[in-house]
Amino acid sequence: MTFLFDQQRFRYPERAIIFGALCYLFISGGFILGFGFNEDIVCSEASDVRTKSNVSVVRQGNDHAPLCFIQLFLVYYFLLASFLWWVILNLTWFLAAGLKWGHEAIALKAKYFHLVAWVIPAVLFTVICSTKAIDGDFKANICFVGNFDNTALQFYVIGPLILFYVVGMTFLGLGMVSMCSVRHELQNNGKKTDKLETLMIRIGMFSVLYSIPATILIACFLYERFQRTKWEDGYVSYCLSERPGACEAKDYSGDFEADTTLLTFNLIKYLMMLVTGLSTGFWVLLSFKTVSNWVKLLKCRSKTSETAV
Repeated sequence: MTFLFDQQRFRYPERAIIFGALCYLFISGGFILGFGFNEDIVCSEASDVRTKSNVSVVRQGNDHAPLCFIQLFLVYYFLLASFLWWVILNLTWFLAAGLKWGHEAIALKAKYFHLVAWVIPAVLFTVICSTKAIDGDFKANICFVGNFDNTALQFYVIGPLILFYVVGMTFLGLGMVSMCSVRHELQNNGKKTDKLETLMIRIGMFSVLYSIPATILIACFLYERFQRTKWEDGYVSYCLSERPGACEAKDYSGDFEADTTLLTFNLIKYLMMLVTGLSTGFWVLLSFKTVSNWVKLLKCRSKTSETAV
């Protein structure tokens, strides 16, 4: 809403943050969808031959309801897009600070930024749907990629995120070094650097608020990738040796350490997906211009209402 109200204020590099915030709005919509429909999104009814009754099974492969595809699109597609907009933010920051590009020159390349940020996730999403790599997570009611398939998790989630993360951090580092150099030159020439220092602090805050949750998110995916086999083998051994009837009876009340670890990392993983979006909100909200613009808007609406009366 702030961007629509004052689009001229958010020029590149800052405009990339707005599109990142939009991505996290859709990601949160995917989680709300899972909360609203509970396990109906990730589970389907199947017939149990032994008991001759219907049981709920987690959706995998091509066994998915339309809501599952919608949720996958909201969470997976916009997760990748948000990382790409962060990369574009750092790239444009480097172009402005390091190569001395103006706002107008960067804006001329905006169509290429949109092409990269929206098309690459779309291609990966299409590949996932065609290869039937979708599966559900009944713990969080989320349709995602790689919940049961390590190969899909590695190539469709971990690989792209690490690539985007490394490229983004590289451009961020180059931009910060260039900005420090510009600040040093201005100080030597006796010019004020207050505005520049304020901008550097805001960029630094945003980078920390974004990079820390993103790092933890990637770490959770990596841990899940390399520990899943251990969890699955441990659970099978637990069922067969310690509690022979637990698997069939679906009695999970026992103290199973591996399953607890899996649940903990899943909760942290999904939390980091949402927490990262807070950094984009802080960038916009922690600004005097944002507050003043909204105050002006509310005053204008108030005056309009009084005039109408």
